[in-house]
Amino acid sequence: MQALLSILPDPFYTEIDEIWDQLENKFGVKFIRDSVPFPHFTWNVAEEYIIKDKLEYFRQSFKKIDSFVIKTSGIGLFTGDKKVLYIPIKPTKELFEYHKFVWDTSSINDTQLNEYYSPENWFPHITLAVEDIETENVGDIVKFLADKKFKYDIKIDSISFVYREVGRELKVERSYGLEY
Repeated sequence: MQALLSILPDPFYTEIDEIWDQLENKFGVKFIRDSVPFPHFTWNVAEEYIIKDKLEYFRQSFKKIDSFVIKTSGIGLFTGDKKVLYIPIKPTKELFEYHKFVWDTSSINDTQLNEYYSPENWFPHITLAVEDIETENVGDIVKFLADKKFKYDIKIDSISFVYREVGRELKVERSYGLEY
């Protein structure tokens, strides 16, 4: 599995990491940290980006993007069989233009991107819990988080290429700074 994501800068990284600690200690919820051990939001995911010299290709491509600010507020829940508790990122025209650029940059040479992250489906968010939240505990978790505002203005100035080999932990191969 390979992905492009933006790892949150401090102090937001530390704050989300502390919330993950609290959720693990109080509710045993830890899948997100075990799966993707750094607070982030995801641009797209592929089994493999089929791009010659992909690290250099992404470096050249992402030089064209300026840093930008995302805004968040509150919490949300994706319902269904696989529940996801998250902090929604305010959708803006600029954010969706960036996302389309990253999507188009990545979806070449028959690279099969996960459609969940396609421009038509993408819902930008920062995951707080996934997989190990159930109908039985989600209410208590939301109640625990209800007084937190999660009202952030976060400057995003990098996109990271990450990968996981089967049975291994996720690794950051390279982070690309965005122009200021």
